Amino acid sequence: MGYSKKTNKLYAAAAALAVTASVVAPVAADAASKVSVKYISPILMKHAGGSKYAVKKLTLPTKVKVKLSNGKYEMRSVKWSGSVKFEKKYINKYQVLYGKVAGTTKKAVLKVELQNYVVDIIEPVLEPVAVGGKVQLPSTINVQYKSGIIVKRPISKFNLKTPSTSKAGKYKLAYTYKGANSVVTGYINYEVKTANISNVMGSVDDQKLSVKADVMYPAVGAKAELLIYPGKNMSATPIVAKGTLSKGKFMASQGGIPEGTHSYVVKVGAVKSTAMDFTIASTVLASAKAIGKERVEVSFSRAVDSVTADNFKIAGATVKFATLSPDKKSAVLEVEGLEYGKDYSVDAKGIMVGGVAKDLGSLSFMTQSVEDIWMLEISPKASTIVANGADNTEVTFALKNKATGEVDKNADGIVLKLSTSFGALAKDRVTIQDGKATVLLTSEFSNTDIEAIIKAEIIETAAGDYKNLIGKIAGETKVKFSTIAVTPAPIEMINVLAAESNQADRVTIFLDKAVSRELLLKSFGLDKVMQGLHEEDYLANDNIQIEQFEGTKRVIGVKAVPSNPKAFELILDKETPLQDNAVVKLTAKITSNTDTEVKSKASFKLTDARQPEVTSVKAVGLNQLEVKFSESVATADFKIDGQYGEKYFDVLHYGFDNKMGVDRRDTVKITLKDNYPGLKQGYFAAGKHSLQVSSIYDYAALSDETNIGTTQNLDFTVAADTVKTTAGVVVESPEQFRLMFSKGLKKANILALLDNELKFERYNSNTKKYEDFSKYVDVTSYNKETGEAVIELMKDWTEIYDTLNTKENYYNDKFRITLAKDSIQAEANGEKNDALVLDLNYDGSPLNSPDLKSAEINTIDRLAPSNDFVVMMSEPVKIRDLDEYNTPLINSDGVVLPPKTTVEFIGKNKDGKIVTIDGSVLNYTDTTDKNFRVAANENLQKLVDMEGYGEEWKVVVKSLSDDVGNTVATATHDFKLMKTPPTPVLSPFEILKVTANEKNEKDVIRIKFTEGVQYSGMYDATSTANYVLNGKALLVGTTISLADSDDIVSNGLDIVKIKVPAGTLKTLSNVIVVNKDLQSYDNSVLTGGYEKAVLLGLN
Repeated sequence: MGYSKKTNKLYAAAAALAVTASVVAPVAADAASKVSVKYISPILMKHAGGSKYAVKKLTLPTKVKVKLSNGKYEMRSVKWSGSVKFEKKYINKYQVLYGKVAGTTKKAVLKVELQNYVVDIIEPVLEPVAVGGKVQLPSTINVQYKSGIIVKRPISKFNLKTPSTSKAGKYKLAYTYKGANSVVTGYINYEVKTANISNVMGSVDDQKLSVKADVMYPAVGAKAELLIYPGKNMSATPIVAKGTLSKGKFMASQGGIPEGTHSYVVKVGAVKSTAMDFTIASTVLASAKAIGKERVEVSFSRAVDSVTADNFKIAGATVKFATLSPDKKSAVLEVEGLEYGKDYSVDAKGIMVGGVAKDLGSLSFMTQSVEDIWMLEISPKASTIVANGADNTEVTFALKNKATGEVDKNADGIVLKLSTSFGALAKDRVTIQDGKATVLLTSEFSNTDIEAIIKAEIIETAAGDYKNLIGKIAGETKVKFSTIAVTPAPIEMINVLAAESNQADRVTIFLDKAVSRELLLKSFGLDKVMQGLHEEDYLANDNIQIEQFEGTKRVIGVKAVPSNPKAFELILDKETPLQDNAVVKLTAKITSNTDTEVKSKASFKLTDARQPEVTSVKAVGLNQLEVKFSESVATADFKIDGQYGEKYFDVLHYGFDNKMGVDRRDTVKITLKDNYPGLKQGYFAAGKHSLQVSSIYDYAALSDETNIGTTQNLDFTVAADTVKTTAGVVVESPEQFRLMFSKGLKKANILALLDNELKFERYNSNTKKYEDFSKYVDVTSYNKETGEAVIELMKDWTEIYDTLNTKENYYNDKFRITLAKDSIQAEANGEKNDALVLDLNYDGSPLNSPDLKSAEINTIDRLAPSNDFVVMMSEPVKIRDLDEYNTPLINSDGVVLPPKTTVEFIGKNKDGKIVTIDGSVLNYTDTTDKNFRVAANENLQKLVDMEGYGEEWKVVVKSLSDDVGNTVATATHDFKLMKTPPTPVLSPFEILKVTANEKNEKDVIRIKFTEGVQYSGMYDATSTANYVLNGKALLVGTTISLADSDDIVSNGLDIVKIKVPAGTLKTLSNVIVVNKDLQSYDNSVLTGGYEKAVLLGLN
């Protein structure tokens, strides 16, 4: 019963009644006064929601149930001492309170269990969504309880409404989460974005504009359009081209745009980009080029409707016909009256373009010179013959059209004057028939190798247009007279057919056959580095000469043209570019794979009508930009974000890498300086920026201002990057550690860091601290490209530990490499490192235990075709005097240096006796000290080929040591050097005998062959060009006839009769030399002797 004044009065009345009753019934009163509380029932309670989030707050009971001594129960009031606590530590535990119960001294017990309950909703961060898009809600939301645990709950438990995305803006999505006796409410933020259009770039091809852009958050269902405003009139109705949107990329194009300067805008839904200008150039003559002396090819900047001869005028000549190409972008004019090597101008008027007659302007062109159209190719059948006065080879002279590379079979009656610096030609004049002529070259005796230069020049002709070739078309080649007999190889000759260019820093040459870039590099002396010169330290020799206005241009490289194996670009020194709109002359001497050198010429007029332009801008890290142009550029001006000029950054124009054949002259790298005022000094802030590029000079613009490119503004985006540089380490041996940085470092001096920020430390088990051991190591290499540094011991561990006396070594301790905080800075983002601790005793580290295992030779590989070998080891080794530090071992024997490594090559000589050829260790092949190169001290191939040594060989590597002094077992590797095979003899065609002055045949030399000979064509045995008598050509008046020894026509005519003028044959002896390449009637090649003595009266 509760306490109040009213109950107090009732209690007094009851007491008076009790007194009265005691008088009346004393026995009953005694019984009532003995009732007491025998037991109080404990109370158990559970509560969730705490004091803040509970729907029903925790209230303690005011009464408890008691059992009386008379066996009855009643409720009595209770007053509790203490209170329930809601701290985290009481979750899921019972709290006990004790209460004072009315009418008894017994205590009531209350146990309250505080159940876990929700205290926070971890609201998810939602991705922005486009207008009309669907907000991507997670399937679950994290809920945090009082105890600290976080539990995922289904999204359906939060009573969310569908979020609206009809308008752009930032919104809140209300939620209500009901737990056990708790309710938590709040908001989830989301954003609806309008379309963001960036990186808009347009390109013009003919009358077509193509535009690309990046688009983020386009409204659902929004139309993507390209709006073109003719004449830049933004108030006019635009030309609308439908665009496409896919994965954030906008693309659209529109053709048939009229000439002039216009503006365009990218529109996505209701959002438009900033207007950008573009120009559709007027239709003009784009190029004019003479083809031979009777045709001119003109091209137009875009397709035209039609052309006639009347549309073109050339002063001093007559256009007879005009033929339009299938794509209508060029035409070939048939012209009369042009002269070789002369400047002309072609004027194009009244040409129909889009149904309108237009004047397309005029262009100058130069007809090709005689030298550009014709070449005289001299081809010896063998590039080397023996210098014995008898060996010989055929030399063929062919008049070729450079444009086609074909022999001009219409060329007849053209007389050549011939000469040779050594040896003898069977004729000093020869007449070309069907475009060719052949003469025999015979060597002269020499006790040293000499080189004969054969020259030919056109001196006479009766054939009309060929008269222009007299005195202008000549050729030369070389034949080596060797003191050593050689096997003739097929002759390969390489000619320059033509040269052209549309860039002033290079010339493209077109050859008559496909060759390797390496062959041209060797011919032009560009296969060897010449330190201290230009660009990539290469400079061509005199075998390639490019001239303009009597000045010579320097060639520094050769670039292959991927689409044409017969074309190559000759890259000029940046300091000696060509002058635009001027004649260029080229002379090349190219040596083929058969060691045949051919001299050829070409000329052209450089016309570069294109203006350079930027094609892309890309951010590299946070401090660099890579700008690509449409062609090579000499200079350009740059400005970032419309305010930061070149005082805030460095500009690097890439060049041509002749070693790799890679051309990057179209690329510029911009690197921010430390004074660039970004959020972080020297670095871009993440986000959108712009680059203005102006005054763009290609190399032609240096001499022709019309080639200077127009100003362009381009957007670029810099991605955020806050990743700091970290490092890892690999223990390659107990004395060598490789440190690997995750990023390229800015102004890193790893060697300077050692002993200061970078430390090599040993754990001292006595002081329980790491101590600096850096004085014992050194940084022996750092590769900025790979981010790797090699750290090596400068002393052997046995010396550092005094192992001889202490009996201790590295494996008794622990080691680490540490790098202090902020010691290094990443080049790409400027972030400095956190403190790094690199454990050198990781699982499997060679520092964990004694190194008792010797290094092993994994393999020895030959570097074919050389006689060098690479020896590959299982771990780093020491090679005395090859390592930076020899780190000698110290033991009971004193100081022990690494052994001297030896290399031997074992084979057999011509007598079968085993011989040993000493070898040498040349160098390590990388920074791991695991692989090194060895070579024989003599040319093994020469021993096999020239001195009869056997083909089976063995390379032996001895006396190696690993880093801690373990010796390595001797290793061998067997290999085979095949003897260079000789060219087999395939034909039995030989000279049987030579006689002179036989009966009735005075002054006649008879040559008897084993087979019939040919009497027409290149190997005509009746041609005086196939014989040399007493070292000289056959005299004028000599006649040659054929006879048959067996009267069997089917096996040919096998006797050659040479009737010489009286007195030609000497009294005692004569020597006749026959073309050693002569062929029989069935095409068998002459074998055996070809130099025969003729003794008068004895044969």
